[in-house]
Amino acid sequence: MKALFLALCFLLLPRLVLAAPPISLSVDRAPVRDVLQTLASLSGESIITDPELRQTISLELHELPFEEALDLITQSSGLSCRREGKVYLVSTPERFKQRFGSLSLHPLEYIPAKETAETLRPLFTGPLSYDSITNTLLFGGDPAQDRQLAKALETLDRPTRQITLEARILSLDEDASRELGLQWNWGPLPTKSTDQTEDSGSQETYAGRIHLGHGYSTQFQAVLSALCQEGKAKILATPRIITLPGKEASIFIGDHIPVVTEKVTNSTTSTTTEYVDAGIRLSYTPILSQDGLITAQVHTEVSTPTLIAELKNYRITSRTADTHVRMREKETLVIGGLISEQEQRRLESVPLLSKLPLLGEFFKFRSRSKSKTEVCMLLTPYITESGHSPSIYGPAEQEARAGHQPASSAPAALPQGEDPAAQP
Repeated sequence: MKALFLALCFLLLPRLVLAAPPISLSVDRAPVRDVLQTLASLSGESIITDPELRQTISLELHELPFEEALDLITQSSGLSCRREGKVYLVSTPERFKQRFGSLSLHPLEYIPAKETAETLRPLFTGPLSYDSITNTLLFGGDPAQDRQLAKALETLDRPTRQITLEARILSLDEDASRELGLQWNWGPLPTKSTDQTEDSGSQETYAGRIHLGHGYSTQFQAVLSALCQEGKAKILATPRIITLPGKEASIFIGDHIPVVTEKVTNSTTSTTTEYVDAGIRLSYTPILSQDGLITAQVHTEVSTPTLIAELKNYRITSRTADTHVRMREKETLVIGGLISEQEQRRLESVPLLSKLPLLGEFFKFRSRSKSKTEVCMLLTPYITESGHSPSIYGPAEQEARAGHQPASSAPAALPQGEDPAAQP
């Protein structure tokens, strides 16, 4: 037993000897060369200092590792340090560039080199550049700063989860809007809306958040399908887009409408034709927190072209809404109130008889009708882990195919009186 104990002590002795003791040091306006030599003596490391160093330093160190103490001393004195084998070289940055300057490369995998270089450049005194083709950072500073750069990149250069946004864009008439409105129950959200139309009425844009539910989503889907069969509702589009946190994703469904403008200059009239987008536009910029919450900036716009016969030109009627919202994955954001009104005038007449003087009016039939439609957007975000290839099916369809829930990305009605904002 005694021999075994001595053998274990003999095996562990090199590790105990090699473990550098923590550094404690207190000096007041001492030459930095003397402080570095003292540090070398306390740690057992080899430090070579530039004989031209004239700086003084005051510091108080308590139980610090050797390399951390060395970095603090050199950085506070405006010096640079470089390790060559088992020897540390200390000098000024200028003399280092003359004698020991070097270039280090930092290949990046997940973040763009250009944006990373622009972000980190103010934090380092050494030159920091990038190569877009290989997505690599190029750093020409001293080794101490190079180690700091490498440590920062370990934190920044990591795979980022993506966000898949499933959108369902509906067109509802008044009856469908009223009927579906009874099925929805959501908490209010702060919404900024702008109306660029000449429509009558004082309809307000609204937004809300509701939760998916396995039982209620089936009920909602049944109501929506019935309204579509009756012609009261229409699904305009069900787009799906994938974006990274902090990056804007946009969807546009519509046409490019020619709008003619006239400009008079010095009694000369010039006519130009400009193509304006008219349709449905959605912009979505999410930010993903560590706890899985999604904070998103959402911009929606519905624009409708109207032909003005007298002017032989189009008038673009637009309705926009902007909102910031914080949601969990699979919650559904509802943006509605994007209402447009259309007036139709119709003339029917009996050939020949309708053109008789005085009596022709008796053979004409004029009608005028107004219709009001509401565009409603249902937005559901899903978090996609990095490295997963996008599927041709959305998350809701994938779950349905796996047998987890019905294939419906529509939100569900909540029980009466239940507050969705209070749900976890």
